[in-house]
Formats: sequence, structure tokens, C-alpha cells
Amino acid sequence: PRRLLRADPALVQITPAEAFTFAIGTICQQGFHVSPRVASVRLVMFCTLLASLFAFTSYSAKIVAILQTPSDAIRTIDDLARSPMTLGVQETTYKRVYFAESEDPATQRLYRRKLLPLGERAYLSVVDGVARLRSGLFAFQVEESSGYDIISKTFTESEKCGLKLIQAFKLPMVAVPIRKHSGYRELFAVRLRWQREVGLIERSRRIWLAARARCDAAGAGFISVRLSDVLPAVQVLLYGTLFAVVLLFIEIAVKRSTDRIKHKSKVKDLKDL
Repeated sequence: PRRLLRADPALVQITPAEAFTFAIGTICQQGFHVSPRVASVRLVMFCTLLASLFAFTSYSAKIVAILQTPSDAIRTIDDLARSPMTLGVQETTYKRVYFAESEDPATQRLYRRKLLPLGERAYLSVVDGVARLRSGLFAFQVEESSGYDIISKTFTESEKCGLKLIQAFKLPMVAVPIRKHSGYRELFAVRLRWQREVGLIERSRRIWLAARARCDAAGAGFISVRLSDVLPAVQVLLYGTLFAVVLLFIEIAVKRSTDRIKHKSKVKDLKDL
């Protein structure tokens, strides 16, 4: 240490407290007021600042990746029931009966926690329910064909990419009822299988049912940040600046008052002599 001090007297300023301040400043991407001339000390400071830059860049990239990754926090009905999201249901008679009388425990928990407290306000039209989806923290149970039609017309590409779909309840299998041991059983089975194979069923589905909203711009769009979005940070900066200016004037006043008192004390001592 003595050799270093003889080589560079400025190193006297690097006390343990100053070293701690340098570490905090490096983490916050700040410089240091001491510029040592010793090569080893300069190399240590350079490596520390460079490591801080890499750590800051990696941390920022990780945060951006997390923000752009869709959340998988809600996958089931139980996840939705435990979440802070508000739930709405498409206004249909059979859905009121289904949620109220369902024997599925998960559906009953969802009904008691999300629908029952809201009463009639939980049941919305398709237009109103889909519109509330855009505000966030809202889930809407709706027929897929009805919901996708409005979503494709009103939602932007980035909003479509932010949608998450979960199955509210299991639908029963659809079948064609015929008489037992009927000779038409094999005929219906063959012709329905043929319609599926040649694409007639898929064609009818595309004509009468709206397709699921596709996310074609995942990660390609951007959101403009307005001044109102960062207004709290700007207010904190302005208040901090104002406080710093006031503190500066207080320090100046205290310094002048202290100098005045010292001057009067010296004058009094001279008079006493």
C-alpha cells in the first residue's frame, strides 16, 4: 500500500467508504471522481465498470424477454377462480343453468367466487363482453364463433396476440340418434366419414363459424409510450429537483450564518484584546 501511495498520492482518497460508493455507483452505471495513475488500479476499475455494463445489459435483455413472453399463469378454471380477474358470461339461458347446477367442483368454485357476487352484472352481451376484454384483467365466457367474429373486426393485431383461451366446460359428444339395430347405422357412419374426408364438414364450418383470431404480428409491433405513462417518474424527478434547490439555498444560508457568527466572534475577541 505504501508503494502505491508513493506512486499515486490520489489513492489516499480511496477509503473503504469510498470503495463502497464506487461499487454502488458502478452498479448504477455511474463513474468515479478519482482517476488513479497506477496501471493496476486503473485496470481493476476498468474491469469492474465493464462487468457492470455486461450485467446491466443482460438484466435489461432478460426483463424485455419476460415482458414479451405470454403468461401461462392461467391454464385451468381453478387458476381463473384464484386470479384477481373479473369474469363475465355471454347472456344465454342455458349458461345460467349450467353454472348454477353444474356438478363439476371447479365450475362450482368459479361460479361462487366470480359470478355469484356480481349477480346480473356478470351476464353480458357478446359485444359488451368482448369490448371489456380490451381493458385487461377481464375474462369472458362466450361461444367461440360469436366471440371470434367480433374480435377479428375490432381487435388490433397486438391485442389478438394477447388473448388466452381456456376451456370453461366440457361439451358432450354430438351424435346422430337412430333406432337400435337400424339398417341406417352403417349408412350414416359411412356417409358422415366420407363428408369429413372430402372436406364438406370443414367447408360448412368455415362458412357458418368464424375462425379463431390469428396472431400474425407476434413480437413485430410496438406500443407508443405517452407522457401520461411516465408521468409519476417525471413528477418524482421534478420534486427531487425542487427539493435539491431548496436544500442548496438552506445550505448557503446556514453557511453564511455560520461565517457571520464566526466573524462576529473574531471581532469580539479582537476588541477584548
